[in-house]
Amino acid sequence: MKIIRTPWKDFFIDLVSKSRNSIKIASPFVKSNMCDLLINTKSKNTKIELITSFKLINLYSGSIDLEGLENIVDSRGVVKNFPPLHAKIYLFDNTKAIITSSNLTDGGLLNNFEYGIYLTEKELIHEIVSDFEYISKSEKTGLIGKEEISTVKQILKNLPKRETLKLPKTSNEKKELIEDTIGITKESLNSIVSSLKGWKAEIFKCLNEIQSQVFTLNDVYRFEERLKKIYPENRNIKDKIRQQLQYLRDLGLIEFLGHGKYRKLWILT
Repeated sequence: MKIIRTPWKDFFIDLVSKSRNSIKIASPFVKSNMCDLLINTKSKNTKIELITSFKLINLYSGSIDLEGLENIVDSRGVVKNFPPLHAKIYLFDNTKAIITSSNLTDGGLLNNFEYGIYLTEKELIHEIVSDFEYISKSEKTGLIGKEEISTVKQILKNLPKRETLKLPKTSNEKKELIEDTIGITKESLNSIVSSLKGWKAEIFKCLNEIQSQVFTLNDVYRFEERLKKIYPENRNIKDKIRQQLQYLRDLGLIEFLGHGKYRKLWILT
């Protein structure tokens, strides 16, 4: 066990280059140059799994580079979305680990003052791997592929410049509900709808009619009759609703809170 302080990019490169089976990373923020470094440094057969916080606000603010995620997918790596992620975990061959404050960014590995611990103790590594796998397989976690990345690119392309999107003032008791939420105008909302197709667009429209930031499956089921009229040949509307909510989660538009509850990651301003 030893302390890891910034800068630790060279140590990261060394660990990546020596990994022979797997590199597993949990990082809320991800930049494309670090993804490219990871891909270009690793051995050919070493598999990458990256878990990040694929929220609209993180994508819109530039905290996550879509190009970097796309390059990992193109290199046969796996990218997953766990919206409540704050932990930063780096695992190499399930035998070495770094638990740190560092995101997979220049700031995290080079510029900010970051602090962490490098571990090789088997019992601790086993526990870290188990926790990583638990997050990876959680019902709150979604798989991010080329289709999701392409759709989000279109959504971001249609949104106006960053400075126009602000959260409204709110009371302290409501701040938790809009944490990590993007404030958007009605025009921006229409732009998101235009970026979605078919069922995704219709479910998103339904969610916009739900007044509360946190909603339940039953809240969405109330739109069943409307959806039946739009898709009269579909006999499994509720199943389709659940499926589309998963898709919207994987686009960073909503967060699954568990027990049939969800949270919208945008708010109309």
